[in-house]
Amino acid sequence: MKIFVTSNLQLGRPGAIKKYNRSYTDVDQMTNDLILKWNTVVKPEDTVYHLGNFAHDPKTAQDSLNRLNGTIRFLEGDLDAALSTLNDRNMLPSTCSIVKCVNFLESLNCSLSYWPLGAWPKKSSKSWSIIGYPEKRHKSDPKSRIINVSTDLWGNTPQELEKLLGIFSDF
Repeated sequence: MKIFVTSNLQLGRPGAIKKYNRSYTDVDQMTNDLILKWNTVVKPEDTVYHLGNFAHDPKTAQDSLNRLNGTIRFLEGDLDAALSTLNDRNMLPSTCSIVKCVNFLESLNCSLSYWPLGAWPKKSSKSWSIIGYPEKRHKSDPKSRIINVSTDLWGNTPQELEKLLGIFSDF
């Protein structure tokens, strides 16, 4: 079992194509390709932490969740009303859940959050901050031990967390 991280898929959101300079001709092509890329790397036994901004509307969210591999843990972003709606109506698949907004993974010594954090659990002990915020000014910074996993920064593919930490630890 592997742990993956990603954020800002914005499935079904037409504005995401232009805003993030995605090379898709329409929203359906974007949604289908992002799901395909996800399922290429994520296997059913894997876990994915999605750090904000999953889908535009409840129907797209539910349809997409039924097609995605893995157990999915969501940390909500500012555009996750669709997930909240599904959760409130008990319509999330059993493989999906919404978790607290800052989640610390002890085994990998890192905090997960949609929002960029100035301080995070065990920062003074050299833990990592994994964020999903899509603004370009919040880039990964190995010296500060921050990694931004917004999908547009990583070829629109979820990234294996342990490998990411290994890459950035070499800096």
